[in-house]
This record gives sequence, structure tokens and C-alpha cells, in this order.
Amino acid sequence: MKVLFIYPPVTRPKDFSAKAVRVSVFFPMGIAYLLAVLERAGGHETAAFDALSEGDIDEGRPMDGGERLRYGLSDEAIARKIADFAPDVVGVACLFSAMQWDAENVCRLVKRAAPAARTVLGGAHAGCMAEEILREEPAADFVLLGEAEESFPALLAALKSGGSFSKLDGIAYRADGGVRLAPKTRYISDIDAIPFPARHRFDMTRYFTSAKSHGFFRNAPFTQMITSRGCPYKCAFCALDAHWGSRQRLRSAGNVLAEIELLVERYGIRELHFEDDNLTADKKRALELFEGMTQRGFHLSWHVPSGMAVNTLDERLLEKMRESGCYSVTLAIESGDPEVVRKLMNKPVDFKRVPGLVKKIRALGMDVRGFFMIGYPGETRDTIRRTIEYAKELELDWSYFSITSPIPKTAMYRTCIEKGYIKEGDFDPIRSFHRSIIRTPEFTPELLREIREEAIIDVCFRNNPNLLKYDLDRAIADFSSVVNHYPHFDFANFYLGEAYRKKGDIPRAVESYQNTLKANPAHAEARRRLQELHHD
Repeated sequence: MKVLFIYPPVTRPKDFSAKAVRVSVFFPMGIAYLLAVLERAGGHETAAFDALSEGDIDEGRPMDGGERLRYGLSDEAIARKIADFAPDVVGVACLFSAMQWDAENVCRLVKRAAPAARTVLGGAHAGCMAEEILREEPAADFVLLGEAEESFPALLAALKSGGSFSKLDGIAYRADGGVRLAPKTRYISDIDAIPFPARHRFDMTRYFTSAKSHGFFRNAPFTQMITSRGCPYKCAFCALDAHWGSRQRLRSAGNVLAEIELLVERYGIRELHFEDDNLTADKKRALELFEGMTQRGFHLSWHVPSGMAVNTLDERLLEKMRESGCYSVTLAIESGDPEVVRKLMNKPVDFKRVPGLVKKIRALGMDVRGFFMIGYPGETRDTIRRTIEYAKELELDWSYFSITSPIPKTAMYRTCIEKGYIKEGDFDPIRSFHRSIIRTPEFTPELLREIREEAIIDVCFRNNPNLLKYDLDRAIADFSSVVNHYPHFDFANFYLGEAYRKKGDIPRAVESYQNTLKANPAHAEARRRLQELHHD
């Protein structure tokens, strides 16, 4: 069979452009794993393209009279690629909620360009919303639940033979006028047996040169990899159990090191981003991995964009991480109130360890950052304030404050529905991770937006520990990064000016204050600074 894989483009409302939240390019890891599996098995002609990275990802192309913006390839370009390959089956990635419309749109384009082709959606969000997608989108034929290295080849075999889908594991499809869903019950126990992702099927330079990671990077070329599947924790806000299963499965350290060696030798990789949900949950394996990276002399820099679990870290592990090239640790703390974390989030965080970890990470010369959620259902204005003050007291290099988003099918989502904090249908796949939809007796979405904006300014800029006492160069680097991504943020320009002024670089300070006034002509502090520096 002819099998085509497509990673969708990004389409956004005009008020939610890349200027509001940047568009990030990810190497399509899931597609690359499936390509590798089909290559090894043989029997199919395969192709793939990334409709995001192969098009414009900076400015966006107006659609629908300018009401929306498209990043990546146009519908016409995608349809041409589909028609040129003439596939029998098309696999479409739908990892995140924000991808749903674009993934469904790709399915519609498939039906237009290759009407006989069958469409298959996969990824964490697609699996979570399988029944809803099949009920609402006629162009979607199948949805695979969870990992698909076994279920996708099984589906292809059934399609080729004309066999039944009823005995397949982890699949949703239409039958008898409705949607049938076979739950995911079988997971690959030996994930070392899965071949490495078929990176050779992609132009990897697109990902090396785009400089659009979803976190940050220090050296290029960089790439992502994953060394485990799942997480042993059962956080109420997380939907990953439904995708990866209820227990964590680990690749051996030797298998991971072999892939790293390939990345270094074949692609010249200088930095890795481990996309694991909990990289250090198994300390023995983590130590073996980090020691192996050091012993093999990879000389890589690395970090974990999705954060690291506080309870898995200790001084020895941090030292081995640093030796192996880790330059930044983001602690997934989530709240400054232990009761919120323990009772509401169901997340294990030992708060007694956090200050010591922060000091140790800083002493080892690594950046130390923190993830925090505000507006969690059940918390109060006081607990939100405690979270912000706690982040400030820790003296982190950077604090990430996110609006709590109730992901469908999670325990937190069910709590919100039961208590009337949200209604079915309130979840906005595109905006909900940045704009609250939760209303409780304690807070509204509007209040949370104000609190978050002030927390970012107060903790990350005004009271940034590197600006005030530690490392002006690091403050300048962090503030510059924000300005580069969001030049219209007046506060980022202003505090970049403050950092340059404290360092004695008056010309750059003046330029930053002037940029502040371009973004906000009413910014009194910037105007006063320019008067003090006689550049009014």
C-alpha cells in the first residue's frame, strides 16, 4: 500500500498570531517512528511531509478575508503534494489540542485530492478526543489511541486484506451508523525493540536552522529525543495516562546512548532536548545514562523542556547531569501551596527539598527555572498569591506562570464540570492554554489574566534575581530573548534597558528605553530614564 504521513500546518485567529504566542517547529517524532517501523517491515511505499516547517512560520498568510493566519503550507500546496503521491492511506498527526482543526482540515484535503484514500489520525489529543472527532468530522476515517507502532501496521494489514477492525487494539472507527471504540489495552513492553526514528526521511536542516524550539536552546544544531514513555505520577491535570498507559516504560541507557551517538556522528548534533514526561524517575537508569554521555565524550549541551520532577532529583544526580552537559533545570513545582499540590493536583512535590535544589543547581552553574500554574480549580486568591511570592523567594533565573487549562478527559476537567466551573464545550483548543476558561467563587478568567501578567512582570523582570544580585549578563540574555520574540512588550524592553544601565552600557540602555516608548508612548519610567541619561 502507498502510505503518506502529514504533519499539519498551523492556522490561528488573527488576534492569536505568532506575535501573541510564537509558532514553534517540532521534529515530527511520532511520524518518524512509524516510518521506521514500516521501513523495517517492508511491503509498503511510504512518504511524509511536514506542512508546517516546509512553509512560512514567521509572518503568516491571511485566510478567510484576514480573519485567520496560516503558518506553513497553504491548502493548495498540501493538496498538490497529496495528489502527486496518490496515497491509499494517509496518517495525520494530532498531538495537541491546538492541532485539531488543522489535522481535520488535512483530512478534508485528502478527500479532495485523493478521494479513495483512508485517513488515520494519531497522537495524544486525537486519541483523547477520538469519538468526538469521528462524530463531527466526516473526512476522518480512523483514530488510533496511544502509541501506534503496533496498531498502525495492524490497521494497514486489515485494510489491505479487507478484514475486520473489531479485533484491533486501540482504535476508533465508524460502523453501523455510529462510532466504535476499542480501548488501548496492549502497550509495547520492550521499547528498545522499536527502531530509531527515521530522521533520514526528513530534511533535518529545517529543524536545525529554524531556531523555533518550544523552550530555548544554547547550541545548534539541536534536536529532540525521547528515552521513556509515560510517567509514574498520576497528576489530576495530566492526560498522558490515556496515551502512554498507566506505568512508565524505559529505554535502556545503552539504547539511548546508541541513538545519541548516531545523532552526533550523522547530523553533528550539539544539543539535545529530552522530551520525556519524567526523565529521572528511575534514578539508576538516569545515572547510567548521564555517566555514559560523559564517558563517551559527546560534549553535548542538553535540557528537558517539559521540566523535571522535584522528588526525583538529588545532589549526586544534579552533579552527573552537569558533567554530561545539562545547562538548565526547570523544576515542575506547580504551586507555592503544598495543600494545592497534594490535595488538588495529586502531585508529589517535597517542598522541603526545593530551596536546596535551587541553590545546588545554581552552584553547579546551571540555569534554574520553575513551572507554576495559577487558577487551579479549588484554589483561592490567597494560594495564588502564595505561589507568586514563593516563586519570587526561590530566586529562580526564570519562572513560567501558566493559566490552568482543564484538558478534556482529565480528573481536573471532570472536577470543573461537576462543580460548574466550566461547561461542556467551553474548552477552546487554540486559546485555552493561554486564556483561562475557569470561573469559580474565587476568581474569573479576567482576574487570572491580570494576575498572571503582573506576576510575570514582578517576578521575571522587576525582581529578577540576576538583574538585582547575581548575573547581569544572564538577565540581559533572558530579557533579550523575550524582546526578540515579542518586541511589542514594553516591560521587556524597559527592564532590558535597566540591565544595560546597571552594566554601564548606556547606548544600549538608551536604545531599549526608546524601544519601550515605541511599544508604549505612555511609559513614564522609560521617559524618566531617558531624561536622566539626557536622551529626552
